[in-house]
Amino acid sequence: MSNFRGYKIEDIAGVGAHLAVVRGSNPGGVAKPGAANAPKFVGITQEAQANQYKAVSVQLDGVALCTMLNSGAMGDAVNIGDTAGRLVSCQTALEDLAETSAYITYIVGYAEQAWTATGDLIPVLLRPQAKLTPIT
Repeated sequence: MSNFRGYKIEDIAGVGAHLAVVRGSNPGGVAKPGAANAPKFVGITQEAQANQYKAVSVQLDGVALCTMLNSGAMGDAVNIGDTAGRLVSCQTALEDLAETSAYITYIVGYAEQAWTATGDLIPVLLRPQAKLTPIT
């Protein structure tokens, strides 16, 4: 069973459906991410909302349909890939042992199936967490 909640979208241009949103600057507000790998993930929008400060339904947990970037494999960890809120595989970053500086990957969840192109809509098991990759 999934949890859904209404939030006010803070972006002037609103937000599309099936995209990741992050904590807004006001109580009860959400916004599109400011960058790839953005922290403070809230959930996935369930419909589009074109008007700023109007309500949008956001799925907080469970398996959500999400809009993807690039391509990836079933089971890949995914995170926020761009400022629109599309998700991207971050599996390679989590497995990279040749990094020269530590970094944090803000995982949104795990792909329930493979995808082949930007814009593909796939189910993602939402399991937000932060993973620190130390210097090796």
